[in-house]
Amino acid sequence: MGRFLLYALLLLTTKIGFAQTLGGQRVFSFLDLPTHARVAALGGQVATATQPSAPYFQNNPALADSLPTNQLSISLMPYLAAAKYYTLQYGLPVKPRTDRRTSWSVGMQYLSYGQFDLTDPAGNKLGTFTANDYALGLTHARTEGNFTLGATIKAVGSSIETYSAFGLLADFGGVWRHPKRELTFGLTAKNVGYLFKNYGPANADLPFDLQAGVTVKPLHAPIRLTLTAHHLQRFDIAYNDTNLNVRYDLSGNPIPTSISTVEKVARHLSIGAELLLSRNVQLLVGYNHQKRQEGRLTTGSGLAGISFGAMVQARGFQLTYARFSAAPTAGTSQLSLSIDINRFLR
Repeated sequence: MGRFLLYALLLLTTKIGFAQTLGGQRVFSFLDLPTHARVAALGGQVATATQPSAPYFQNNPALADSLPTNQLSISLMPYLAAAKYYTLQYGLPVKPRTDRRTSWSVGMQYLSYGQFDLTDPAGNKLGTFTANDYALGLTHARTEGNFTLGATIKAVGSSIETYSAFGLLADFGGVWRHPKRELTFGLTAKNVGYLFKNYGPANADLPFDLQAGVTVKPLHAPIRLTLTAHHLQRFDIAYNDTNLNVRYDLSGNPIPTSISTVEKVARHLSIGAELLLSRNVQLLVGYNHQKRQEGRLTTGSGLAGISFGAMVQARGFQLTYARFSAAPTAGTSQLSLSIDINRFLR
C-alpha cells in the first residue's frame, strides 16, 4: 500500500499546479483554515511540533508518525454568517512493519456555507441551493532514525448550486527531531496538485504553501515555542492598496507608500507559545503578522492576528478551545475534541 501511494504521488506531480498569488483567482482557499483549535491558537500555521497530537499531520504529514492509532479528533468552527467549518483526523489501526516505523492516518475538512435562495433576474424565488467545500485525504509517514518523511494525497472539491470544481492534491513534509531534547525542525509543501475541473473556463491558482518551522522547549522551563515561516515560495506576500497607503507632498501630489523589506519578511512569520501549567492543562497563545496586517484593513487593529486558547485532557479525552481574529471575520472560535478509542476497546 505504501508503494501504491508513492507511485500515485509521483504520477500526480507530473501534472503539478502551483499557486503564484495569494489573492485574485484562487480555488480551495478553505484549505488555509486551521485544522484544529490547537493550530488556530498557535497562530494558524504549524509545521513542527515536539508533542504532536491529532491535528498536526494535516499541517505537515511527517508528524503523523506520532499520532496514536485509533485516536479520533473532531473540530467545529463557526465561520461567516451561517457557514460552519468541520474537520476530522483519525489514526488508522495499521500495524507498522518490523524494519521501520510507519503510520497511516485519514483526515477530512468540510466547509458548509448554508442554504441560499435561488432567484431569477427579477428577484422571483425559484427555490434554494447550497454551497460547500470538502477535502478527504490519506496520510502515510515513515521514520528512519531522527528523520521522518510523510505524504498526503487528497481529493478536494467545491460546489455552488450546479457549478463545481475538483482537484487531486498532495502534501509532502519532513521533520528532524533531536534525539534527547524537545527540539524539532520541519519543512512541508502543501497543496501541490492538479485542478481537473474549475467553475468556469478561467484558470485559477491552487493555494500552494511552502512552510518551514522549528519547535523547542527550553530545559526546565514550562513553555514550548513554535516559529513557522509560511508562503516561502514568494518573497512579497503583502497586500499594498495604493488607494489606502498613500501620502501627499506639499503640492498635493500622491506619493504611494512602499513596504519595507523587514515588513515583507515579517509577513511570513507566525509564532506560538504553549504554557505548560500541568501535564493535563495548557494555555496557548499565538501571533500571525500577516493576519494582523490584513485584519487591520477591515476590522481595525484590535486583536487581528492574535490568537489564544486552552487545552485540558482527562482519561481518553482532550478538549481544546481557541479564539482568533482575522480577515474576513471580525473574530471566531474553534472547538476540538480528541478521543482515544483504544481505551473504550479495552
